[in-house]
Amino acid sequence: MRLSSTVMKILQVSLIVFAILIMGSIGYWKIEDYEFIDAVYMTVITLTTTGFREVRPLSENGKIFTIFLLLMGMGVVTYSISSIVSYITSIDFSKRRRDKMEKRINLFKNHTIVCGYGRMGEIICKRLEEENIPFVVIERRETLVQLLKQRSYHYIEGDAAHDEHLIKAGIERAKTLVSVIDNDADGLYIALAARSFNANLQIIVRAGEQNAKKRILRAGADKVILPFVMSGLKVAESIINPAVEDFLNIPDAQGAEGEPIQLADLYVTEESTIIGKELAEVGPLVKKIIIVGIRKKDHTFIFSPGGEYVFEIGDCLIAMGEQLAYKQTQEKFNLSTHTPHRNAV
Repeated sequence: MRLSSTVMKILQVSLIVFAILIMGSIGYWKIEDYEFIDAVYMTVITLTTTGFREVRPLSENGKIFTIFLLLMGMGVVTYSISSIVSYITSIDFSKRRRDKMEKRINLFKNHTIVCGYGRMGEIICKRLEEENIPFVVIERRETLVQLLKQRSYHYIEGDAAHDEHLIKAGIERAKTLVSVIDNDADGLYIALAARSFNANLQIIVRAGEQNAKKRILRAGADKVILPFVMSGLKVAESIINPAVEDFLNIPDAQGAEGEPIQLADLYVTEESTIIGKELAEVGPLVKKIIIVGIRKKDHTFIFSPGGEYVFEIGDCLIAMGEQLAYKQTQEKFNLSTHTPHRNAV
C-alpha cells in the first residue's frame, strides 16, 4: 500500500525525533553517568521544555550538551507536532467513511442493488433488512443520501444510470437489481447496462408508462412494475371483493393463533429433500402451510397442484401460511428463499 506524502513526512520527522531522543539519552548516560531511565527522562523534559527539575545538578559538560540538545531538538519537535496536528485537521472523514464502505461493498456477493431511495426504495430496503438480505443503494439526491447515512445502509452516492456507479455497487457479483427510479428512460438504460454486466442478474424495473414496459423488457429486465396500475387494481379489488382484499393484505392478516400470515416463494434446489417426491407424500409433513401454486423453470404456473404432482429442481413453491411454519418448512426440506441464477436451473 502506497503511503501519502503527508504520512511519509510525519514518519520521517518521527524517526528524527526518535533518533534525537536516543542520542540525548546516550549523551546524559555517558556525560552525567545517569541511569538509563534518568537519561531518557532528562532528554524528554529538555526537548519538550517542560521545566521540571534535573535529576541532579548538571556538570559543565552536561550544561553544554543540554544547550546543544535544546537548539537541535526543539525545532524538530515543534515541527513534528505541527505536522501531526495539520494532518489530523486535514483528514476528510466523510471521504474515509465512503472509502471504507466501498471496501465492504467490494466483498458483497449475491446481493441486491436498489437504484433510487425514494418512497418505494425505502420500503424495499426496510423489507430486505428485515430478511437479512445484503443490499446496496445507489442514490444521487443529497437529502436522501443523508437518510441513508442515518440508517447505516450501504450506499453509493451517484447516478444509477452511470456504469461506474453500477460497477462500484458490485453489479457483476449481484444477484438482483431493483430500479425504482421515476424515469422510464433511466430505467431502460439501467436494465440494458445491468444485463450487459451480468447475464444471470434478476432485474426488476419500475415504469411509469404502460408503453415503456415492452421496451424495458426487451432491454433485459425480467419484470417491470407499474405502480399506478397496481395501485388502481388494488383499489378496484377493495371495492369489488373487500373481504378477499383484506385477506390478501398479508401484513395485517393473522392465523388462528394470532401469528402473521406470510405469502412467499420457496425454491427447490439441488440440496432440497423433496426432489422426485409427490405432493401427496410431502403434504402431511407440512403444517399450517398451503401451497397455492407452483412456478416452473420456464415461468409457467400450476395453480392448486394435485397430490400426484412431482417436485423438480427449479420449482418455485408459492406458499401461504404463518411465518413460523413457513420457516420451519423451509428448514425441514432444505428449500431456498432466493431465486436461483438463470443458468443454475
